[in-house]
Parts: sequence; structure tokens; C-alpha cells
Amino acid sequence: MDDDVEMTNEPINYKMSIDGFAALYSWDPDMHEMGFSVDVWANYYRLILGANAALDYLDDVRGSVEEKAYVAAQAYALRAFYYFNLVNLFGEPYGYNKKALGVPLKLVSSLTDGFDKQNTVEEVYDQIICDLDEAEKNFLTLPEEKQYSQTYRINLPAVQLLRARVALHMNNREDAAKYAKKVIEGWNFSLYDLNSFKGTYNYPYPNFVSFDNPEMVWVMGNSDDVVDLLRKTFGYLDISTVTPTGKRNALNVSQDLLKCYKDNDLRVGYYFANDYDKKAIQGVYVPWGKMKVSYNSAPVKASEFGYALRLSEAYLILSEAVYDTDEELALKLINALREKRYITGTYEEVNYSGDELLNFIREERRRELCFEGQRWFDLRRYGMPSFKRQWTELGRYVGSYIMEKEDPAYTLPIPAKILDRNPALIQNKLAIRKTLQ
Repeated sequence: MDDDVEMTNEPINYKMSIDGFAALYSWDPDMHEMGFSVDVWANYYRLILGANAALDYLDDVRGSVEEKAYVAAQAYALRAFYYFNLVNLFGEPYGYNKKALGVPLKLVSSLTDGFDKQNTVEEVYDQIICDLDEAEKNFLTLPEEKQYSQTYRINLPAVQLLRARVALHMNNREDAAKYAKKVIEGWNFSLYDLNSFKGTYNYPYPNFVSFDNPEMVWVMGNSDDVVDLLRKTFGYLDISTVTPTGKRNALNVSQDLLKCYKDNDLRVGYYFANDYDKKAIQGVYVPWGKMKVSYNSAPVKASEFGYALRLSEAYLILSEAVYDTDEELALKLINALREKRYITGTYEEVNYSGDELLNFIREERRRELCFEGQRWFDLRRYGMPSFKRQWTELGRYVGSYIMEKEDPAYTLPIPAKILDRNPALIQNKLAIRKTLQ
């Protein structure tokens, strides 16, 4: 939904399923009812139910104190993570209006009388902080091998990184710096040097969502979570004969994002995959590539992990948190990260200060964390700026959809079927349906 994707310029025939696709692409207030979106609200509450059940019944099951602390730590951490995503989708940005209605806080697994009302954005954030602190407290009672191990379960450094992320969204830069330092200094993670990757014909892209990556903190989800909506393909037409000759992806990496990268930045060739149809199209990329991707630019299989928490995010959080109080540290972090992303011997250090440094750090977040589920939340955190996305038909530009500054569309509407089931909910302010301009 952000400015990192745009419609392809390739001549594709998308007569089928176009209404639902266009609804999401244009932030339509009826996006959930157009038959193309994922039921994010219901999915997250199902996950929250699982975390609540683990906590509710923990005292009633057999197990040692250590085993129960391990379960509690994971349940609190995951519940916090789910609520952070929910409130940043269905509540206004914390820094814009924390008193606005967010989402209902459901903290027990049992049925309750009546209907659950929405808590404020601030109340949801307070619960997120409480849960992450409880998770950290429980993890700290465990031996070190239980605090972090490559077992795919959420772990202590992941909790600390999430705590730093949440603090940054609350503009609590002191806590953001404190917890980012815990991740950087308290564990043995290291930045991945992209120059070290040696691709093969079958796997020409590095798999960042893997414990082979030395900066990996935690992996989650699967490839379908990433590409279910991003990988929407339609028939490719040969304009001269108007006949289908294959398929093309409807969404590509936006030219606006590509322009953010300088020459010799290896991320362009590794963070995105070429849009293939028997051969690569020069300068056209599909918005995935960090997970395991094969020679034809397709995710290998859904069982592969799709998302991750990485050390690089801690570097970016800490540099933003101290940009005006410890400029030397901020520059050291940002240069150390960028040097690992450039062709060996070509990187030149940056030396910004003040607001110029802050803006550069935020641009680096975009370059480094693209397609990891953070850009949309960051745009909200930055004050909900205006941007536009092109719409093409058969490869020809016909207009743009414009997201206005502080647009209500930055907060998603609650699905109609959820409102029907719970009359206590109040619908978010709906955006005006956008037309091509």
C-alpha cells in the first residue's frame, strides 16, 4: 500500500480480477469488500487468541518453573507483536493522535459478556510495552541457551528489537536507543557483507531470511505471506499482434524507490528479483528477493520463511534515536551498515548533520528495510506525507492515484463483516474514493 510499489509499464491484460486489485491499489474504502484483500483483522485476533490461551492455562499444566517462563515469554512477545501490527493498520498513528480509537484489547481467551469496544491507540501501545517488558523479564530468568537459539521460536534479542521499534514509533528515543544497543552489544550478530554472496544458476539471490545470515535475529511467516498480494500476474500481450505471450507481474518495484540507490549498491540486484518471462527485463524488478528465490524469480515454496528481524534494523533505530545527541555514533552506525552493502572498495562515507542526517537515516531505512512490512508504518510515523502511484493500461500511463497528506486512507477501514458481528465497534473515518488524475 506504500510508495515502494507501482503498476508495471509492461503491456498486460488484466481484465479479470481487476476491480479487487484496483481497490487495494487505490486505498479504496471498500477494499475489504472487493474480494481481493486478506482478512488481517480476523487473522491477527486468531493469533492473539492462541497467545491468550497459553497465558490463561499456564498455571494449570505440568512443567517446571523454567519451562513455564519460556512459554510465558513467547506468548507475551507474540501478543505484543500482533497488537503492534493491528493498531498500526486500524488505528491512527501514535504521534498524530494517540487518543483516537485503536483496536479492542482482548487479553483473555475466555468468552465475555457483551461486545468488545475499541481501546485508544495510547492504551494499546501501553499494553504492547507491558507485554514486551513481561516477555523480557521472563526470558531473563532462563539460561542463555533458552534466551536465544536458532530454533525459530521468538527470542530475547527479538523482544529487545521489537521494544526498540515500538519506542521509535512512540518517539521515545531514549528507550529506542537503550533497546537497540542491547541487540547490537549484547549478542553475537554481525552485519552481512553482500560481497560475500556467491550465487548459483538455480539460486542467484541471497536468502536473507535464513540463519545462514549472520545478522538474523528471528525468522517468521512464509513466502506466501510476502507474495500473496504482491505477486499478481496477468497475461502479457504482444502489442503488435495483440496476443498473449506469457505473464508479467502487475506490481513492480517503484521507480521512486529505485532512484534512492546509488551506483555500486548491491541491494538493487539482491533485494529485488528481476521480472522474468524467459529472460530478465532490464531495470524492471518485482518486490521480493530477500527470501529464497529461484532462477525464474519465483519464491521457492511456501514452507520457506518470508520475513525476519535483522541486526540492520537495530543499527537504523539507534542512529535515528541519537542523530542529534551523538552525531558521531549515528554516522558510525550508518556508514558501517552501508559499507557492507556496496561493492568492495567503492563505498564513500557520508558525513551529514542535523536534519539532513535524520532525513538520510530515514532514506536508508527505506533502502534497507523495503518489503519487510515497515514502509507503510514509517510513512505514518513521518506525518503521513502525500505521494502518488501510477496506473497503466496495456502498458500505457492513464493517470495516478494520489494519497493526500494526512489522508484518512492511512488508517484502514474496519471490514464490514467485523462491524456486523460487533456493533460496539466504531468505523474509522473513511477516505474519499480516489479517482485517476
